[in-house]
Amino acid sequence: MIIIKKTFYWLSIILFYVPFLQAAEWSLNSTVNPSVKYDDNVFLEDDEQSTMHYALTPTLVLNRAVENMQTSVSVGYQIDRYSSLSSDNDTETPFIRFNSTYNTVRSQYGLSASYIEATSRSTALEDTGDFSTQSINRTRSISPSYSYQLTERDTLSLSGSYRERLSSTTSFSDTETKSVTAGWQRQFSERLNAGLNGTFSNYKSEGIALSTDDDSYNLSTSFTYNWSELWDITGSVGVRTLNSERTTIVTGINDSDRSVGSTFGFSAIRTDDINTYALDASRDLSPSGTGDVNETARISASWAHHISERLSANVLASYQKSTSALDDSNEKRENINFSPSVSWQLERNLNINFKYTYRKQTQESGSSADSNAVSVTLNYDWDGIRVSR
Repeated sequence: MIIIKKTFYWLSIILFYVPFLQAAEWSLNSTVNPSVKYDDNVFLEDDEQSTMHYALTPTLVLNRAVENMQTSVSVGYQIDRYSSLSSDNDTETPFIRFNSTYNTVRSQYGLSASYIEATSRSTALEDTGDFSTQSINRTRSISPSYSYQLTERDTLSLSGSYRERLSSTTSFSDTETKSVTAGWQRQFSERLNAGLNGTFSNYKSEGIALSTDDDSYNLSTSFTYNWSELWDITGSVGVRTLNSERTTIVTGINDSDRSVGSTFGFSAIRTDDINTYALDASRDLSPSGTGDVNETARISASWAHHISERLSANVLASYQKSTSALDDSNEKRENINFSPSVSWQLERNLNINFKYTYRKQTQESGSSADSNAVSVTLNYDWDGIRVSR
């Protein structure tokens, strides 16, 4: 809590005093999204355990906008309660996020920073696949960015990020991630934008038995193509190299390894008057909370349909395969998710969402588990207060 107060103090100074001489528009709004969910296998294990899950995320968002600068600070809590689990699983995790952009004739500056506390269970799909261990991860991050319009068609960009995650238990490692990306983009035509990007990343982890230090290099080409008024396509293809060093804490033995592979990302979106179709496919590296570096391949498809002015339906399906990028562990797993939902707009800023979710996880060891969940979420967006000066 002390960290949150200090972070909010400094971010508030930035928000209120830079720059203060220009006419600005201020806004304060909030969201409260209570939800109730029944899950017949909340931990996604062979030994199924069902429970009712009650969640609430009260959030305040403060925005400030001037002619060439926009800044926002959001502060909130994620409150979770479980009816059939021990009270140790009940959590109240705070978060604070800061975002700012500043534009000149040719340049754009950006800065994002955050402090987030979250359960390891909430990120298990992307991270370790462990939905049962109860741990609170405290993550601090900062991401500056800069882009410069070199010509009418060419843009240069430079961005960086720093992320530190500390775990409340020894089941997961403390991790640190640093990365720098440089890129060039060119508007070849009204429909086609393409370019090159180079990224260097360093992953470090510190656990009770193992410490790691991994360097990743990635060179990719990317594009955005407006195929028609209905279709938008984006994609990237690259090659990557991973150099890893691992130290066993007890013995002090160092091991090094190297891995070479490819990365890609593809997204196609089709939008008409009543439907939105999306298809996404990707393969990339991501550090794990156990000190490993995963190579994750994912494909997902979604369909959103406006049944009427107030009623809409959505279907999302995804498949994910995670393996060790160094091929030195058996922590391979596959995840399937299928989630249809219906949303009813009760009022202009109030809607209710009914959702069914099917999950299945298969481990390399042969263990497999699935779950079925139904939930109801009430989304309320307060209009807030707006002041110009």
